[in-house]
Amino acid sequence: MRRVDVVLAGALLLGGCAALQPGLPDKPMFRDTRLDVAAAAQQVVPGRTTKAELASALGEPETLKFDGGLEIWLYRARPPRTTQPELLVLFGPDGVARKVRVRPGDTAR
Repeated sequence: MRRVDVVLAGALLLGGCAALQPGLPDKPMFRDTRLDVAAAAQQVVPGRTTKAELASALGEPETLKFDGGLEIWLYRARPPRTTQPELLVLFGPDGVARKVRVRPGDTAR
């Protein structure tokens, strides 16, 4: 498995378990509340989309930064709901998207 895949897989696992700091205000997933996760994911072009472009299009994400410059952006509603999908984008040290994944919500509930 490549390093990028390992980092993204780890982030997916941690992202589902991570607890937000108490007291953070409720927030929609994206700036445009009518936008769904699939449409948002279509706006990310690996190898081309920059952090500035994505922040402008979708709004501010939650971020996880790694040594070496890799960064994961997570778009999810607050408070997080296990039934709602999430959008994860891995950025390289150059600020350009490397991978994009939609983590589906738990539909069994």
